[in-house]
Amino acid sequence: MTVQALHILSTGLAIGAVALGPQAQADNELVKFPENYASGVHYGTANRGNIREELFTSREAIDAVKNGRPLPNGTVIILVDYRSGELFRTVVMEKRSGWGAEYPAALRNGEWEYQSFNPDRTVKQDGQPERCMSCHQSQAQQDFVWTINRMKSAQ
Repeated sequence: MTVQALHILSTGLAIGAVALGPQAQADNELVKFPENYASGVHYGTANRGNIREELFTSREAIDAVKNGRPLPNGTVIILVDYRSGELFRTVVMEKRSGWGAEYPAALRNGEWEYQSFNPDRTVKQDGQPERCMSCHQSQAQQDFVWTINRMKSAQ
């Protein structure tokens, strides 16, 4: 994945917006901070000016993608966002059976949910998961994941 594609991913996570009714609000309690994410596979880094983004997921997710299989239930993808060398936020997308059913079809991202966390690992209140969904919607053919190609080349 190019730095430009990672920029699109980050921009969509950070700024995209969708107006939703109350029936489509994300459950902020579903996605928890993945305490051991750094013991997984680090599969990408993007540097843009003072922003550095690190991408992590599980070995199972990498193996599934490399073998042409869908990302498995339980997959967690982590984007750690640094600004001027300081941790700014951690953005997490997680796939679980049955998740996402409450969203309208035009917004739903399969069974993915999203959450953004502050440096102290509390939920980032301005990190509305609906923003993530609106951006990832265009990646439906890749299981709503922008970085599938990056996963394919991971070690």
